[in-house]
Amino acid sequence: MKKVITSITLLVFSFMTFAQNNFQNNISVTGSYEYNLSPEYSSKMIVSLTNVYYDAQTMSLEEVKSGYLAKLEKAGINKDLLLENALYYSLLGYEKEGTVYEFKTKSLEEMQKFLNVKAMGVTRSDTTLEAFIDNDQLANYAKFAFDDAKVKATAIANKIGRKIGKAIYLSDTNTQKITESIYYGNTDKKRIYTISVSFEML
Repeated sequence: MKKVITSITLLVFSFMTFAQNNFQNNISVTGSYEYNLSPEYSSKMIVSLTNVYYDAQTMSLEEVKSGYLAKLEKAGINKDLLLENALYYSLLGYEKEGTVYEFKTKSLEEMQKFLNVKAMGVTRSDTTLEAFIDNDQLANYAKFAFDDAKVKATAIANKIGRKIGKAIYLSDTNTQKITESIYYGNTDKKRIYTISVSFEML
């Protein structure tokens, strides 16, 4: 039993010594790269009799819808670009009849034109920015961020009289699909690609 305890103690001590030495010979930094998105904008409008406060007893849902679509066309928005999603409306739990129209565009000016159209019975649900980054782009951004991390690690090592060796650890948590709310007007297309890298320190 004593031999087992002694063996475990030596094993734990060896591991702690290795971890400590390993930690002392590493340098971990964050690298970043600024890039531009090519987003698509999406906005949903709730068209509902619940939102009709005048003539609620005499107006039908079709009248509310046709009135809204007419105003969109007058503003230069092609109604064929709208996607009607009745299921989305049902999930919202409104008591009266209604539906949801979704509009998508890659033009921020076109989206603003859509949002500026006001009509009886219509309220905005949400407006989002969506973008997709393919694997080649991700790899390029990661490489630029890695180069930034290496420059940073080299500068720090030089300051303390050391040099860096090969990269021994890299963490990249960036995703291919980006979905963000622009409810508060955040339409900046610039984003920061960030990775964490650990280098040997010689």
